[in-house]
Amino acid sequence: MVRSRMGWFRGAVVAVALVAVASGCAAIRKDEAQQDENLLIAAGFKAKPADTPAKLAQLKALPPLKMEVRSRDGQVGYSYADPYNCKCLYVGGPQQYQEYRKLAVKQQIAMDQMEAADAEEDAALDWGMWGGFGPWY
Repeated sequence: MVRSRMGWFRGAVVAVALVAVASGCAAIRKDEAQQDENLLIAAGFKAKPADTPAKLAQLKALPPLKMEVRSRDGQVGYSYADPYNCKCLYVGGPQQYQEYRKLAVKQQIAMDQMEAADAEEDAALDWGMWGGFGPWY
């Protein structure tokens, strides 16, 4: 009797932990999608909503949050499936893709500069006056 209760309890704990991890991953994906959406729109990509069950099924079959290159009748196109935020497919051509890449690089440089400034500010603080943060400090 005690064993079955312990087994049930362990199973419940594992299930709760898995739900928590999945929720955290979904939140990260949603945030990542929002950042990419802003760049895609600024670059001139068009959002095509998955407004029918067939389009939604096809959207979910595509790799999420990944730029895909496609070729049809000798023309190159790019698509980005976002099943999390807008439930849409962003589409654009080579010109929009080039602009997207430029904007993504600029955004990465800005983020790197902010992180460096934060690290510099943190290093300038006199943490010793606070008496440390435990035995490891």
